[in-house]
Amino acid sequence: MKNRPAQRYFIPGDSWLFYKIYAGPKTSDAILTEIIRPVAIQLLEEKVIDRWFFIRYGDPKHHLRVRFHYEKPDNIGIIINRLVPYFRDYQEKDLIWKVEVDTYKRELERYGNNTMELAETLFFHDSEMITAFLDMIEGDEGEELRWLFSLRAMDALLDSFQYTEEEKLALMEGLKTGFGEEFGMSRPLKKQLDDKYRKQRVKIDAFMVFQPEDNPGYAPMLQVLEQKKHNIAPVAKTILKHREEKTLEKPLNDFMASYIHMLMNRLFKSKNRMHEMVCYDFLYRYYKSTIARKKKGKNNTVSRKEIVKILNE
Repeated sequence: MKNRPAQRYFIPGDSWLFYKIYAGPKTSDAILTEIIRPVAIQLLEEKVIDRWFFIRYGDPKHHLRVRFHYEKPDNIGIIINRLVPYFRDYQEKDLIWKVEVDTYKRELERYGNNTMELAETLFFHDSEMITAFLDMIEGDEGEELRWLFSLRAMDALLDSFQYTEEEKLALMEGLKTGFGEEFGMSRPLKKQLDDKYRKQRVKIDAFMVFQPEDNPGYAPMLQVLEQKKHNIAPVAKTILKHREEKTLEKPLNDFMASYIHMLMNRLFKSKNRMHEMVCYDFLYRYYKSTIARKKKGKNNTVSRKEIVKILNE
């Protein structure tokens, strides 16, 4: 017996409340950390909502798309009333210029009929992790940590879905090649990436393996990664079971490419596709060198002592 198609459209009032919040890229991070995250934490604790997630968008004006899921119809009023004072305050300060409520249309072709809710749960935990991370960073150091964290977050996601290092490398090769074609991978661009990676390689090697004791200031980043890993374990298990039973509507790599793309969308506040191209390229190079080192019988080029020195510079 064939499964019933998943619901595609949710009009306002039909279990999902979908906001479009129009603001500049820099302000968007503040909206996420000062409004959306604290309000969502409260609403979850009070069981008004059971999940939420956000994405960044330009149509063509930059805005955040935030979706809250609730079971009881009356809860929509609680969510709206909780957010209104914050939105009004930001609007009076000219930080938000428009707030809209819209119909949520699920991308069923992209995420699968029988795996759509799993994707939304994954996006919920992704949004929790990223807004917690954004709350930890500031200034120039924060911008460097943003792309370093993206590498470790992608790697952690692939670990959750039991990817081997060779499978990680193959997936990243596909992603970096696709984005390279989009940006017209010329010789000067390739040289730029080569130079940039060479300059950052030691830092990347250290960041990908550091432990809390190596830099206590960075330990909270590992905690949010670990929390997400714990939270998405049932999602990953169910999706892998679908693959085993041949009930996945698309190859796992296609789903993973979409999940990773959305992770990157949430993490970077502007020039997302350029950041994706660079980070996919860097992670591909990292996997390639890690695999090559292991084949030569070398585990790590960076000792614990060096990791501490690099991360505390």
